[in-house]
Amino acid sequence: MSRVLGEHALTAVVNSNIFMFMMMGVVMGIGMAAGVGIGQSIGADDRSGIRKVVGTAIASVLAFALLVAVAGWWMAPIALDRMHVPDEAHDAAVTYLRLVCLSMPSTFLFVLMMMLLRGTGDARTPFRFSLLWIGLGLVLSPVLLTGAFGLPRLGIAGVALGGLLANGIALLSLVAYLYRRRVLITLRGADLRYLRPDLRIVKMLTTRGSPMALESFVVQGSYFVLLAMVNDYGAKTAAAYSAAAQLWNYVQMPSIAVASAMSAMSAMNIGAQRWDRVERIARRGCLLAVTLTGATCLLLQLLGDWPLQLFLPQGGETLAKARGINDIVLWGWVVQAITGGLCAIMRSNAAMLAPTLIYGITMWVVRVPFAKALEPLLGEAAIWWSFPMGTANSALLAWAYYRWGGWRNKRLVGKPGG
Repeated sequence: MSRVLGEHALTAVVNSNIFMFMMMGVVMGIGMAAGVGIGQSIGADDRSGIRKVVGTAIASVLAFALLVAVAGWWMAPIALDRMHVPDEAHDAAVTYLRLVCLSMPSTFLFVLMMMLLRGTGDARTPFRFSLLWIGLGLVLSPVLLTGAFGLPRLGIAGVALGGLLANGIALLSLVAYLYRRRVLITLRGADLRYLRPDLRIVKMLTTRGSPMALESFVVQGSYFVLLAMVNDYGAKTAAAYSAAAQLWNYVQMPSIAVASAMSAMSAMNIGAQRWDRVERIARRGCLLAVTLTGATCLLLQLLGDWPLQLFLPQGGETLAKARGINDIVLWGWVVQAITGGLCAIMRSNAAMLAPTLIYGITMWVVRVPFAKALEPLLGEAAIWWSFPMGTANSALLAWAYYRWGGWRNKRLVGKPGG
């Protein structure tokens, strides 16, 4: 994209995505709580409970997504002004963010369905349809961006519209697949009444999911502050950070997928009261997540500048800055894989508040103060060093709470008092 529209277009995308990820936290909170409820219901052989959770979760997420789409369109310029987005990227960021807000209903429903499926123990179907989603985006966005095949050249609006179309097609394909295969979470006939939210389950999803939603606001809020600091160093630094951050998204994908599987597997075994298996899932899952993340980091290092050149032109000051940022930040994501895995295990027993507090301390007690305190001494490098400082802190806190915390004492979802 930056090769066609310039480096500032990438800055516009990364700044805008902060808000999408912030809102996504609410959906992931609902999805995580629903997935835990589904997993524990499967372990307890409660089929009716599964469908009640599914219907209420879908209705809740759809209502939230529509609200965000309307509010986001109106508030986009105000939010981006607060982030000190460089003038060169401001108008493009407003256009992109507004169109991303319109795509949120389909995006949020797709993400929710992925989490509900993982709650049943099915990690393969989410993986396949995620590949479809990503693949469609990689094809449609460049076509609409450049105006290939005789289509109008839409610029950065084409990138967002390509994502919207990819979301919609992937979601419809997934729904058709689930109904054709008669998957456990599909609602048919009389089960469609569960799309009318059950207030008891809404309360459960809100109670269990709100800590993770709060976690998203805590994490993305810290990125909001750090990104404003980055933007103050000018358009080139902002573009360099944006390119490096794109690679970090791919680095974290393996550990996120492993953590999702760990949560689903643990929830089922907790429902069946097999705590010995939960311990094995934690050990082996974290080892797998660290191995996969480490391998991805090693590959990126061996490839040199080539991955960054997917987002930035060859040579020049911006590419050199992005390389320097990656050298400091990249390997910290290996340690973050431990945090993600252990927090997933804790959440599988509906211990949602502890991970939120862990991330809150990491971001607002360690990372942001570290960057601000050392900025007069290190300049922009203080921002980059705050990342590994934060990931190391979060891993230590997660391990300590996993080892000595009271997360194992939570009641099962749907049980009295749960």
